[in-house]
Amino acid sequence: MTFSRTTLRITTALLAAGALTALTACSSSGAASKPDKPVEVPGASAEANDYMNELYDKAVEEGKTDIVLYGPSVSAQKSLFDVFTDRFPGIKMVQQDQPDAQSITKIEAEAQSGSKIADIYDGGESPQVAAEPGICTAADVRTAPEGFEIPGEFDGRLTYYAMRYFVLVYNTDMVKESEVPKNWDDLLDPKWKGKISMGDPTVPGGIRYILTSLMVPESESTWGEDYIEKLAAQDVQFAQSEPNVPADVASGRFPIGIAVYQGFYEDVKAKGGPIAAVFPLDDGGNFMSRTGMCIIEDSPHPDAAQLYINWLYSPEGQQALAEKNRSYGWTPEAPGPEGTPPLDELKRVPFANSDPEFNQPYFDFISEQFKK
Repeated sequence: MTFSRTTLRITTALLAAGALTALTACSSSGAASKPDKPVEVPGASAEANDYMNELYDKAVEEGKTDIVLYGPSVSAQKSLFDVFTDRFPGIKMVQQDQPDAQSITKIEAEAQSGSKIADIYDGGESPQVAAEPGICTAADVRTAPEGFEIPGEFDGRLTYYAMRYFVLVYNTDMVKESEVPKNWDDLLDPKWKGKISMGDPTVPGGIRYILTSLMVPESESTWGEDYIEKLAAQDVQFAQSEPNVPADVASGRFPIGIAVYQGFYEDVKAKGGPIAAVFPLDDGGNFMSRTGMCIIEDSPHPDAAQLYINWLYSPEGQQALAEKNRSYGWTPEAPGPEGTPPLDELKRVPFANSDPEFNQPYFDFISEQFKK
C-alpha cells in the first residue's frame, strides 16, 4: 500500500492518539482478579469450558488481559461486555469508537508500522480490513454446538457472531400514527421531501450496504436503481454520522430517519426521546446486518481476544446477545431480542455481499445519486 505525505501525516497523528489508548490499556492489566477455581460458563460443554479457561489462564499469566476494540459503535455494546467481564474477572474491554474509515486507516497504519494497538476490529458488514491478507487472523472458535459451522469470510479472517436489524424511525410528536411510513415506498411521498435524515452513503458505513441491498438482482424488480434515484430526489439530508440520525429525529430536526441501526435507536429511546421504530414488514424491505469481527494478527492481547469470540458462541454469549445487545444470534438455539419479530417472520433483503468488487459499482451509483 502506498501512502501520500498527507496520508502519512494523518496516520502519524492517529497512531499518536492510539498510543495514548495503549498506555491506558496497559495500566489496567495488573488489576486482574482471577478466581481460584476454573470458570464454568453455563451451558458450555466440558471441552468448551476447558478451552476458554486455557485462554483465560494464559491471558492472566502473561498480564495481557485488556481487549482493545476499534469500530463505529463498540461502546454501544457495554452491557454485553459487562456480562463477559463478570464471567471472566480481570478482563477489560477498551472501547475505541470511530467511523469505519478511521478505524481502517488506523489498523492499516499500525500493521505497516509494526506498532499494534487494536486487538479486534468490530465493523459489521465492512470487510475492508479482513479482505486484506496479513492484517487479521482467523478466530479459533471451539464453543459452538457440534456440527455448527462458524459463519465468516476471507478464510475465517472475518467472523460473524450476531445479526442486527435496522429500522425506520420517526418523531412521535411530529408524525401522526396514520402518516408513519411503513415501507420504503412510503418514503417517496412528496410531503417528506427534505425531511428525511440518514447517514452519508458516499462514505464507508452501513447505509451504503443497505441501499445496495435494494438494487441487487434479488431486489431490483421491487426497488432497483429507479427507486434509489427517486429516494435521492427526496433531498434526503445527511446526519453528521450514522449514530446521529435517531438523535436528529428525536430532537425534532427531522421527522423521519431511515436505515437506523438498532443500537443507535435504542440508546436515544432509552433517554426518553420522542422516537419510535418501524420494521418495513409489508414490503419485505428489512435489512439485517451480519455483525462480524476480525482479530488482528499478532495483536497485543491475542488470548483475551480469542476468549471473547469463544464466549460469544457459548450458550451464555448467545443469550447475552439477545438480552444485552438486542441481536439475533447465529446458533440454532439462539434466542431473538425481546419485543422484535421472530427471525422467520422478518422477510428481508439479502445480506450485504462482502466482495468489494461486487459492491463497488453499486457504491459508485449511490455516490453519484446522493452527491451534494
